[in-house]
Parts: sequence; structure tokens; C-alpha cells
Amino acid sequence: MPEVPRERTPIAMPAAALELDIALRGAGVADLHQDMAALLLAQIAFETASGQACDCHNIGNISTSDKTSRDFFRPAWFEVTDASSPKLRELHAAMLKGNAPRAFVAYKDFFSGFDDYVRELRVQFPTIISAARTGDAQAVADAIKSSHYTPDAPSSLGGTLDSLRRGFLAKGLFASLPKGQSAPFEPVPASSCFLES
Repeated sequence: MPEVPRERTPIAMPAAALELDIALRGAGVADLHQDMAALLLAQIAFETASGQACDCHNIGNISTSDKTSRDFFRPAWFEVTDASSPKLRELHAAMLKGNAPRAFVAYKDFFSGFDDYVRELRVQFPTIISAARTGDAQAVADAIKSSHYTPDAPSSLGGTLDSLRRGFLAKGLFASLPKGQSAPFEPVPASSCFLES
């Protein structure tokens, strides 16, 4: 399929919660509960700057090969100039070494984006779903890093996910689901954080 222009497609977190709930139920995810769904929404919020940096309805930043049969778009770091930020130049260099994506899947709508996000979690990253099922934000952060979904995620990710989870639940975003048993968040000491290779 063709390369398509990278288009910003923001989504508000309440709308994202509804789409995620539909996708999780549609996929038949077992033992679904409020904390689990809120932690997965927290991951989406982390990936997309709370929905404001979502491109082409790709809420999970699902990468793909540029030789794919699916529509795809190029990341902002695909081409850089002297005026590009240091972070974009760093990502461009990593991409050239095969350590950062060259293309991301472009979806026609959020229904497709959320459906594929849940499918990717179930097939490629089941440890993230298993960790979310525990309600433990640090376990989810560890799974995100160790599964290589986002291997360069900051060491503070567990705290970020927990804070987002609590905020989503306080707003009642997953009130239709049974209550979960969230684990109390305890930050990971710096000495036990994953080391980048």
C-alpha cells in the first residue's frame, strides 16, 4: 500500500477510553476490569501526549516496514535538517542504524487504530496485557520496556502510568467495567531500573 502524508489526528482521552473499551471487549480480552483498562489507556496517553500527538489514527505508535501492504506514514525524524531538534537528529541516526522505526501504520479511522492496537498487544506484546491485568503500574512499565514496545521509555514511566490511571478512574472513564485490584504504586529504585544497551 502507499505511503500517506503524516496527518495529526488528536483524540480526547474520554473518547479514547470509549474506543479502547469497545476494542478490548470486541477482542474478548479476559478478566477485563477498570484498573486494567485505565493502565492500557495510560500507555496510549504516554505514546500520544494524551492524544494530542496522535498521527493517522495510530494511537499506539504501531510501527511497520516501508515494504508493507498496509498504508503507512513516515515519522518526523525520517528526514532532518540542520534546523531539526537534537532529539529528531538523534532519532534519525538511530533509524539509520535500524534502532528506530522508518514507518508507522496509517489507519483510516480510530476504530481501526484501536482494534489493531489491541490485536498487537495480544499477539506481539502479551506481557503488557498480563501486567495490566494485575493493576500494577510499575509491572506495566516494566513490560513495556522489556517487551521492546518502547525500550527507551523513561525510568519514571511507572509513576506516570499510575498517575494517569488514577486520574482516568477518578473521572469515571471505565465505570461500566468491574473494579480491579490495583497494586499500590512503589517507585523502582534507580539502581534497579533497566539499563539501556
